Amino acid sequence: MKYFLAIFITAVAVFLGATVYYKGLPKFANPVGVSVTSASASAPSATSGGVNISEIRAALAAKHGDTSDWTISVTGTEGNFAKGSVSTGEGGGMWFAAKVDGVWKLVWDGNGIIECSSVSPYPNFPADMIPQCYSTASGQLITR
Repeated sequence: MKYFLAIFITAVAVFLGATVYYKGLPKFANPVGVSVTSASASAPSATSGGVNISEIRAALAAKHGDTSDWTISVTGTEGNFAKGSVSTGEGGGMWFAAKVDGVWKLVWDGNGIIECSSVSPYPNFPADMIPQCYSTASGQLITR
């Protein structure tokens, strides 16, 4: 084993010596100065389909408390009206919003039947987004 190690080290030294003799030492180009500039990046927009998710999140937080771990998605928009979904660790629901004076306002959120009293302040809300609502006065489903 002692002889093998001595022969191996000698062979490596001869190989390196021959490489340097025939090829020469490697020549590295002089480093070129690189100009580094800083560009300010704008914060990512919290919009989806023209809907400001931050405004939707704020409206949901005002009603339900902390929404930081909720996933809020936009599933449809039509003019100044939008709908979407909310996913939480425990479940989820849906929401509807209207853009009033340039700000997104929550029209309704939850699961189940939408009460007409939530939709009536927004008479132009698309009927294809909310086709029916429940009238508490008559106790019936109303087709919009």
